[in-house]
Amino acid sequence: MSRRMLGRSGRIRSREQNIILLVLAVVIVALLWNFIGVIFRLALFAVVVYLVYRLLQSYI
Repeated sequence: MSRRMLGRSGRIRSREQNIILLVLAVVIVALLWNFIGVIFRLALFAVVVYLVYRLLQSYI
């Protein structure tokens, strides 16, 4: 007895296909993790610069 799930398109996905998709998702996230970290640090830097700018602007 194998478990099967109904996919969005109405076709049946087997457990093996779900495992392959899960492994693929983990690999993609692992490859992009460093890139996501760089983007987050840049965004954080931009927010801090903006806050310091607004703080200095209020004093002048």
